Amino acid sequence: MTVQYNRIFNMTLLFGLVALASCAKKPFDAPKKLGGEWVSAKKLNLGWETYNNYCMQCHGVLGDGLGPAAQGMVPAPRNFKSGLFKFGTVSLGELPTDENLAHIIRQGLNGTPMLPWDISDERLDAVVQYIKTFSPKWQTEKAGTSLEWTDDPWGPQLASQAIEQGRKIYHGLAQCYTCHPSYASTPEISAYSKEVTGQGVDSIRENPHLSVIQGSSYGHSYMPPDLTRHHLRSARTRPEIYRRLVLGVNGTTMPAWRGMLSVTGDKVEDEKNLWALAYYVESLQKLKWDWKTRAEFMNALEEKRGTASSAATNSSSQQP
Repeated sequence: MTVQYNRIFNMTLLFGLVALASCAKKPFDAPKKLGGEWVSAKKLNLGWETYNNYCMQCHGVLGDGLGPAAQGMVPAPRNFKSGLFKFGTVSLGELPTDENLAHIIRQGLNGTPMLPWDISDERLDAVVQYIKTFSPKWQTEKAGTSLEWTDDPWGPQLASQAIEQGRKIYHGLAQCYTCHPSYASTPEISAYSKEVTGQGVDSIRENPHLSVIQGSSYGHSYMPPDLTRHHLRSARTRPEIYRRLVLGVNGTTMPAWRGMLSVTGDKVEDEKNLWALAYYVESLQKLKWDWKTRAEFMNALEEKRGTASSAATNSSSQQP
């Protein structure tokens, strides 16, 4: 009898709360111009409802990234009030397109608490518009224009050559090891540098097997990924890696590499090297899923560096 009474009471309370929520005053009673486009009050109210159901717990009621579940999250949830977004298909510093924001919500961000969300297209578009209300930037600026991409100039038959060229670009021209780990010995790096730039190097930074902590515009420091161990936040495939290299990561020290990977400034060579670098990064990412091969790779690298291999073996046997 008591169980039945409790069930009835709980159901009555639930229906009462639902009814109360449905009667609550909606925050928008007029359209707003956001990103240069007028958005109806109906859509914004649906976005408000969707946001509070799915997003508020991490991103906060005020969109400041300080939701009740945000404490201790690495990386921290995005603060929408700043109007800064890391990932898009637009030039660094520009506001992302609706498609960019929708893509992140749909796909999530690898290796972070930002999971993929399976919501209707109607709610997806509504919450994208509602997110814009947190920052005044959307009231005065428009979204950027997506950049254009080139086709892969290497292809499956030249994949091994592309990886080797990418290794030379990574260490010799782009010098990605200044932030990310290096995956070559100093003599190899010097040889790569001399081949692609005409000038070798005498030494590189200390602890080249580790990443170097970086600052950002988001109020948080971050560690660039070890490409053999960690996820790339917004890239899973080779074309996605290529696009991230072209675009960089907004608000961080990861630059947009387009136009920077040809000593002579040749655009065709630059794009070919961008794709080669994407091939090489992809080859490093594959080691993440094969710990035995990664251990062999790291041990061989430590031997070339002339350092003990035990540390590499231990770190390689532990998944992140």
